[in-house]
Amino acid sequence: MSDFVDETYKRVEEVINYKRLNIRSFEEIIDVSNNSIGTAIRRKSSFKSNVLNKILHSFPEINPTWLLTGKGEMFLNNIDKASEPASKYNLLDIKSKVKDNLIHLLLEDKEVKEAIATQVSEVLKK
Repeated sequence: MSDFVDETYKRVEEVINYKRLNIRSFEEIIDVSNNSIGTAIRRKSSFKSNVLNKILHSFPEINPTWLLTGKGEMFLNNIDKASEPASKYNLLDIKSKVKDNLIHLLLEDKEVKEAIATQVSEVLKK
């Protein structure tokens, strides 16, 4: 029987680097407390299942088997995007995801949220 070493922290760090995110922005995207991911990576600790679920929910393209075990490819549909023609990308889907992420990020900012609420109420008064 071999000893199991949980190196999920390495794969989470690999995702962060691949996505060109810093740890804080990654934590915001997956909706976990500040520095929880950074602390786990520095301590080389394992992650609780709720954190792994949040990662997979926030990044559905990540292969759960790879994230948990390191087996297989990082992405479910691992395609060499550089060799694929641009026409294969669903630009509407990408635009929709970008818009949703922007709205989510903007609504997290208190000042932006208040400004939007003010503008909406002014429009509704007309």
